[in-house]
Amino acid sequence: MDVSANHIILPLPRPQYVAVPEALTTALAWRISSVPLPPDDRGRATASLFRKGKRESTKTLYYIESDPSNDTQALERFGQALDDQGVVSEEHQMLLARALMSSLAGVRAEKGSSQAAVPITQSLALLQNMRGLQGAKNPPDVGLILERLFALGLTGPGQIATVAGRWSEAVGHRVKMDPLSSAMDRAVATGILLGEPMVEAHSDGVLPGWWCAALPNTPFSWFHDNWMRLTDAAWVSALPARIWVDWASTVLRLALGMGYLWEAAWYETLARGILRGDLTSFDQTREQVPPVIQWKSTQVHMSVRDVASPTGWRVRRSVQVRSLLEQWIASHDAKESSFGDTVRRMGQDDVLTADLEEALGSRQRANDNMWEAVKYALKTRDTSGPYADHYGLLRSRGRYLWVEPGTEWTAVIASLCCDRPDSTTDLASVLRSLGQLGLHPELTDVVALLEDAGLARGSADADQGVVVQSAF
Repeated sequence: MDVSANHIILPLPRPQYVAVPEALTTALAWRISSVPLPPDDRGRATASLFRKGKRESTKTLYYIESDPSNDTQALERFGQALDDQGVVSEEHQMLLARALMSSLAGVRAEKGSSQAAVPITQSLALLQNMRGLQGAKNPPDVGLILERLFALGLTGPGQIATVAGRWSEAVGHRVKMDPLSSAMDRAVATGILLGEPMVEAHSDGVLPGWWCAALPNTPFSWFHDNWMRLTDAAWVSALPARIWVDWASTVLRLALGMGYLWEAAWYETLARGILRGDLTSFDQTREQVPPVIQWKSTQVHMSVRDVASPTGWRVRRSVQVRSLLEQWIASHDAKESSFGDTVRRMGQDDVLTADLEEALGSRQRANDNMWEAVKYALKTRDTSGPYADHYGLLRSRGRYLWVEPGTEWTAVIASLCCDRPDSTTDLASVLRSLGQLGLHPELTDVVALLEDAGLARGSADADQGVVVQSAF
């Protein structure tokens, strides 16, 4: 692939820690729609949360809570809105309204008391905003980040699908096919949001055409393929509403976490290749990118399985490397130069090579924003209780962090390897999917996960020919 030095720096905004999985879908919802929020008489930015818990307004943020359960008047209004939509209790309408709200509480933030609503429909996703979820007046544009990650996985010219657009189509299909979801969506819009969501338009996720098909067999292409599949009407119809939301959050979390881990490995690969002087092309560099995270066998000691130190330091080093390469390209006006010529010239620059060597050996913790963002996208949050997180890839205990996905995570990955719901694939397809993500576990560990999830059919002796059944 003949590309320019523009391809050295991946066009991804800098990420920040996202408090709860529902924040990813919330970011998509606000990207394509919005609702008016109560203004603050002191001019502070309005931070909306489904349940704000112990959070109090600050000098810059005015917190509001959208869950009407603790406000008799608001609960009565929502109960009436449910009645208007035909959702009626034989006992007491306010009890029904409170029960429905309780059923919509999502994953609880680690060491926090606030919660988001489960974004089954567009109106439910708008019951919180990113200011509330992130606790910041100017939160990171997570919606744009997801669009860029998705666009890097496009496989051909002329594709105009977006992450937010596909999500909107999927929840729209849910509302059309599911009378209860439709009634809930309308009741929340009229009884809580006090108005229909207004349509927004964003086009800033689109990347220049020369990025198209540049990164096959990476977490970006995995995200594109699996998001297109999951948001297809067949999968929306096959999965229960709550399960579909959980699966969507899982795909988005993996896209965010594994995408930025691949970026970190990309910059490390570039730096080492520049120092060796053996990089000649973009494709050669891409093919040298190592597994983004080590998935060690369950048979080895925890200290060997730990990924916190090696992966965390790679991410931190990549931040420094990226900055050095970006500055060099700008100062040498090299954006339009060829990729191979640029990395060759970089290797001949004694100042840059010295800086790269120092960055690759650095043990500075100056900026951990990216590592925190990656870690908490992939890490299992609460592991028990009514708001437990069942869809994490990593688990932690003390200073250790290791790969240990649960049965629900396995069900998502394996099922989306199938062409359609209620069908089968084989173990080789599952391993290819994991490889796209940058994961290369031992075959026996994958078989064990599939067996625990009840998805493996046939003997493990069949090697990669083991039949894998979709969970739905």
